[in-house]
Amino acid sequence: MNLCIPKPARRESSPASRRSSGQPSRLVIAVLLGCVLLEGLTACNLASAGSSGSGSPPATTVASATDLGTLPSNVDILGRDEAYSTRFQGHSVWLYGDTALQKPDASGRTFLSNTWSYTDDFNASDGISGFQERPDTVGSPSMFIEETPEENTFNLEHYGDNCPAHDSLCGYRWAIWPSSITTDPASDQAYVFYTVQYIDSVGNFKGQGASVATWQSFASLPGRPSFNPPFVADHPDLMFGQSEPSYGSASLIRNSTLYVYGCGEDTNGLDKGCRVARVNPATILDKSTWTFYAGNGLWSSSDLNAVPVFDGLDILSVSWNDYLQQYVAVHASVFSNDVMIRTSPNPEGPWSDESLAFTAMGNADGSNIYDAQAHSEYDSDGGQLIYVTYSRSLESGSEVRLVAVHLQKSN
Repeated sequence: MNLCIPKPARRESSPASRRSSGQPSRLVIAVLLGCVLLEGLTACNLASAGSSGSGSPPATTVASATDLGTLPSNVDILGRDEAYSTRFQGHSVWLYGDTALQKPDASGRTFLSNTWSYTDDFNASDGISGFQERPDTVGSPSMFIEETPEENTFNLEHYGDNCPAHDSLCGYRWAIWPSSITTDPASDQAYVFYTVQYIDSVGNFKGQGASVATWQSFASLPGRPSFNPPFVADHPDLMFGQSEPSYGSASLIRNSTLYVYGCGEDTNGLDKGCRVARVNPATILDKSTWTFYAGNGLWSSSDLNAVPVFDGLDILSVSWNDYLQQYVAVHASVFSNDVMIRTSPNPEGPWSDESLAFTAMGNADGSNIYDAQAHSEYDSDGGQLIYVTYSRSLESGSEVRLVAVHLQKSN
């Protein structure tokens, strides 16, 4: 693969605060104030096409939320974020984004763009334990979605002391950030969504697009696809490009159909709209078989017609809840440490207004959390009790916290 080096944009910080979209920029604040001075927030078209309004279900009521503490991790891990999960071939598999290590891995690095762990503990009432990892040859946590040979070579050549002093790209790297992971009960394989990012030496990151890897056996690792001709120049594995929604922010299979949510666009930091696509899992790698919700009950073969069904951050969960008999979306608030919940009778909506599930502890640096999501394989009491995680930075490193959320049906 010919790695085209784009100009970096946006800023990345520590693993537990790299997606600072929950912290409004001065530009966002200025836009919002301008909307208020005009005719209210709808003057800036911030309302989603599928959220609230006529026919929408009432907002979900949360009876209580209980913090269950920090998820345990390998002592060699200083911090990591995201924590998407699914049940796969008898295990609960957890995927993480940027991961900081206390000691170098087999390649000599102390920072990886993704790692993973798994556990056979499916009872979260007293926390989740028993996490294991598949270590590399020196016993270090390993990557789940592997770099291509070209990405790996570039990363190693520009990492730390390996990079010549005269090289202007020292500290630059390619990152493969995992998004949602969903298991297909019909084929017993999992679909692992991810984005490819180009990151400069000070943490500015520029998304190149999104795609999906297939995972057939727990004993192996997922394989990134290759499209010919490519949908994205210089990145033959990507299905969606920079100007398209990052499909994979959330995903689920219901009634043999895979629903995939794409929240926001890499080229528009103000866009928080979540679009939804659907596809037969058996043809997931045939983009021509995807359809995209275009509003008013219509699905389109073109992603250009996709409309937002609700607003949310790009790390979230959507799942079916047996207790509510509704689909439930959980995500962090755009402007605070609040974790929000909303419901819908259908994957495409109409979605209820968001309501408060709980307020997270927040990051040590004062920025807002950004990666709250539920883990439906742990639903208990018929779905009345769900479990939500989020990551937060500490004075040194970061942690992933677990919260039990007790739902209550609306009257």
